Amino acid sequence: MDIVESLFDIQVQDPPEEDFSSIDLTWTKFGTAEHHDEVALIPYARVDSFIIGECSNVECPTRFHIERGRKRSRGSLKEYKDDEYLEYRL
Repeated sequence: MDIVESLFDIQVQDPPEEDFSSIDLTWTKFGTAEHHDEVALIPYARVDSFIIGECSNVECPTRFHIERGRKRSRGSLKEYKDDEYLEYRL
């Protein structure tokens, strides 16, 4: 499997099932030759369906928790750097 270096080259997947899990997705190697991860892109609106599907797996149930993060006030971020990577924190 080739390593993809840009998120724009990864197809967004939207499985037809109401709730779906990692088995229903096609995973892509993303990163560089030195460091890469297997990723799959899904629409943000389907994240809850993915979580429900993962937690419903009888053989290997998954648990998610919400991480606390520091909330910044609007306008406090002076400079934005686009690194083509969005980390979704559950």
